[in-house]
Amino acid sequence: MTTASLLLKEELLQKAYSLGFDLVKVTSPEPLTDVQRELETRLKLGLSVPLAAGTPAERTTPALHLPGVKSIVVVAMAYSVDPSLIEPDGKEKANSTEDPSADPFPKGRLSRYAWGEDYHRVMLPRLKELAEFLQEAAPGTSSLPMVDSGPLLEKALAYRAGLGFYGWNSCIITDRFGSWVFLGILLTTASLPPDPFEPRTCRKCGRCIEACPTGAIIRPYVVDPKLCLSYATQARGMIPEKLRVPMDDRLFGCDTCQEVCPHNAAAQWRNHQEFFPHPQIGTAPSLAMVMGLTSRCFRGTFARTAAGWRGKKVLQRNAAINLGNSGSLQAIPLLAKALADSSEPVRMSAEWALARVEKLNKTPRSF
Repeated sequence: MTTASLLLKEELLQKAYSLGFDLVKVTSPEPLTDVQRELETRLKLGLSVPLAAGTPAERTTPALHLPGVKSIVVVAMAYSVDPSLIEPDGKEKANSTEDPSADPFPKGRLSRYAWGEDYHRVMLPRLKELAEFLQEAAPGTSSLPMVDSGPLLEKALAYRAGLGFYGWNSCIITDRFGSWVFLGILLTTASLPPDPFEPRTCRKCGRCIEACPTGAIIRPYVVDPKLCLSYATQARGMIPEKLRVPMDDRLFGCDTCQEVCPHNAAAQWRNHQEFFPHPQIGTAPSLAMVMGLTSRCFRGTFARTAAGWRGKKVLQRNAAINLGNSGSLQAIPLLAKALADSSEPVRMSAEWALARVEKLNKTPRSF
């Protein structure tokens, strides 16, 4: 690499850090051939992630998305928040004015990545600004940013760039922030020196496999999406009956495999303000509030978080199941009302939830 490319990379790193990215690495644009073969195998075995877009080739070949690509910048933002900065009701201390005991109604847990501002809204504009910087610093080049906005496998590129290593739960684990990171990539025709690749792995302790409530991690590095609660709570339609009780109070997402990971026990808190809990939602919102969401209220709350991308009805379907698992008799009026909901998954989930409340309380339905 030339002195000019080394200087360009140094300027790029400084710009990326100034934009708020916590980790930045550069890798080469060669196709991820081994990963493509693995994706093709998983596709045949029915282990591909239904939410993922693109063919195995499209997910592993950068040049299909930006002809002439010479480098790939991989960035990460940590969404870890120090629990000492959050009130018992799951809201930021500085913004919480409510008495956490004021609402005794059952609550539903949100995955940490869905606590604050939708990371797409946070990261994509910054990557676009980084792309503009590159185009000014290296005239004639072009760049393409992605934050879950394209088929390319960001985790595989992050691994090859040396930004982190794979855990058995298939998450990318970083040295400083564990697996509590969002990833983004910037494909560019600018020539940048790649960071060295060093094969690494996690501690292989097996805690994630043991802790998964549904056995979704069927072997190291392989997660069956049909069993994964994180996927199930995001998918549309009906949640399979065998997953409803293990869902427990998970309203959206599942952090279990990350919470037991020893790498995360030593992770640093980054405390980006954007990823603090939404002031009207917190980390575990009242399920009564979720069931009663109007479209207007949804737009002002959940729609601004990563829990909102699937829409209001998916959250209400999940909340109905959470209420059933709570066994709370307080849930019966809400669930009875949901039997007339316009959404079939909400109606059917409410029916299941009512039966579960009756079973847990050993009382017959009284309406």
